[in-house]
Amino acid sequence: MPLPRSFRQPKRQSSGSRSQSRRKPCRLCHNLDPRSHSSSVYEAETPNGATTTLTLVLDPLSLERTKAPIDGGCRFCHVLVLALDGFFEGWRGCRQRIIVDLKEKGNIKVGSEGEKWKGEQVEIYARSASRPPWPTLGTAHHIPPNSGSDDTFNFARRCIQDCLTNPKHTACRASSSFPHPKRLLDVGRVTSPIRLIDTSGKPFQYATLSHCWGSGPVLTATKSNWQKLASHIPFERLPPLFQDAVIITRQLGLRYIWIDSLCIIQDSTRDWETESAKMGGIYSQSYVTISATQSGDGSSRCLVDRQKSVQINYENTTGKVFALQARRTVDHHPDVQASVPAKPTGHLTTRAWALQEHVLSTRILHYTSTELLFECKTSYRCECLPSRKAYPTTPSLIPKAIAKKSGKHEDVWDAWQHVVELYSKRNLTVQTDKLPALSGIASQIQSATKSDYLAGVWKDNLASDLLWSVDPSATSSSCALETYRAPTFSWASLNTPISYYSPNAHERAAFKPAITLISSNISLVGLNRLGAVSNASITIHGPCLTALLSSGQKDGSWEYMLLIKGTSAINISHDCLLISDKLDDSERVRRAKPDEHSSIFKAEVLCLSIAKYDCWISGLVLGKSQRVDRAFERLGTFAAGYEGFGKAEGRELTIA
Repeated sequence: MPLPRSFRQPKRQSSGSRSQSRRKPCRLCHNLDPRSHSSSVYEAETPNGATTTLTLVLDPLSLERTKAPIDGGCRFCHVLVLALDGFFEGWRGCRQRIIVDLKEKGNIKVGSEGEKWKGEQVEIYARSASRPPWPTLGTAHHIPPNSGSDDTFNFARRCIQDCLTNPKHTACRASSSFPHPKRLLDVGRVTSPIRLIDTSGKPFQYATLSHCWGSGPVLTATKSNWQKLASHIPFERLPPLFQDAVIITRQLGLRYIWIDSLCIIQDSTRDWETESAKMGGIYSQSYVTISATQSGDGSSRCLVDRQKSVQINYENTTGKVFALQARRTVDHHPDVQASVPAKPTGHLTTRAWALQEHVLSTRILHYTSTELLFECKTSYRCECLPSRKAYPTTPSLIPKAIAKKSGKHEDVWDAWQHVVELYSKRNLTVQTDKLPALSGIASQIQSATKSDYLAGVWKDNLASDLLWSVDPSATSSSCALETYRAPTFSWASLNTPISYYSPNAHERAAFKPAITLISSNISLVGLNRLGAVSNASITIHGPCLTALLSSGQKDGSWEYMLLIKGTSAINISHDCLLISDKLDDSERVRRAKPDEHSSIFKAEVLCLSIAKYDCWISGLVLGKSQRVDRAFERLGTFAAGYEGFGKAEGRELTIA
């Protein structure tokens, strides 16, 4: 007869399992479990249940001192230490904190606040074919060890074909309204000669290359060598990057590629102006753009070995060993909630011309240091997330804004200003290219709005476009340019990051321009009607008020304040360093040139109200121009309440 249940001897647990059930999570790493922490974030329910996330900020010294599991240390902290040792050389002894992002059923992402590893992360995951050693750890897709591998080329072909055949990708359909490139590079077959061809205006299916020229020698087409390049270009004579571009073009089943340095006669001003003005259409019409994102110049290949992943052995409490993987990754995924597109990083993302090539491409392959990314005007995917996702993309920015077709084109204007903000952070080798390098995007904006383009600002959005402001961190060292490039009312007149005010829905509804455009004068340098200018000005009518501008220093930086009767002193957002000098026996304020230094002054300026909101005014601070007689030049922007501006009088004035 069996004993009653209450008298049975309880089953003994093994010491390992009993201690595991009773052990509290590690105070430092919380056993790399995003659940049940005081800072855990429980996201909305999904078909697979609730997802929990957790971000831990760890002291590197405490993590460095962690004992090995064999000596009684935390086995989870040991995983972090091995991952950091594998990819963040020199992290031991650093004081910058370690950031660990945990997500239920997701990969562990480890980063550092140190500038040395900015934007880089180590990703820890289980192999997709194996069972994770603990329930909250996720698996990851394999990334081939070389960007020229068969797997990577298959991924690229699959991305392109899915875009071409998916009926939902209507935005990715080619338009026949753009002019065709004059020349293409015929890459033929392996046994055929590579040569330049004249398209004679006929349509061809071709790829485009987006790349950094760099400071070294570049193979270019010139008046003297064009005929020779049209006959035969030995593969070995091509720079390493161009060789890779030829290989990629052939692997994608294409015969032609457009490369700017070879397809534009570089020492012909007329050819450069004509063909560079077509670049918006050339990239839009391209079958695919090959973006050499990581390559700094033509000597840097894009088909290269990638940094290998590291195996980390994790032993659980029962003694079973699991092989985890860790690899270096760069934060590149789109932020769907914030509608921020993918963020490929590399040398190319710092170059001004490359932004236009990215924005205008219909399909683009980004060859980054860690993996291949694909974007089109409809979707995004990468080798670590290979399934197609309708995420926001950079090529979709302009088409989506145009497709909304609002009567006032507000979405188009917002898209333009966003592009200008991104563009202003990038670098140019040839400083006069500031407007030409954005002319392709300007052409698409003009086609959608039918508005006049005024050297970087739009006639039909003039009030908002004039109210750009310089990034405060840049004004302490920025100056006016030595040579003229654009009028002072345009952001193109400076080499500094700028931004626009982003009103909320209520402020946007209350926004009322206070100015009227009387006339504009734009003198172009060449054939590109949206390109470089030799002179430009606008004449407008609006409320004006004379004020004193006072300079002073605070925490080592110069600041400038408006002094207006009847109101408190108003800090202005200055465009760059400002100085005061004499003009026609009177003191005036102007932008400082590179060799000039600011000083204490108090001088007369003109305040022009540009727009009104519910209870405040936004406007420009202007000084007398020496370059254009009886005209004014922009010094900065201001925002203030209505008090003090009641005596402003309507006035017609010219800004140069």
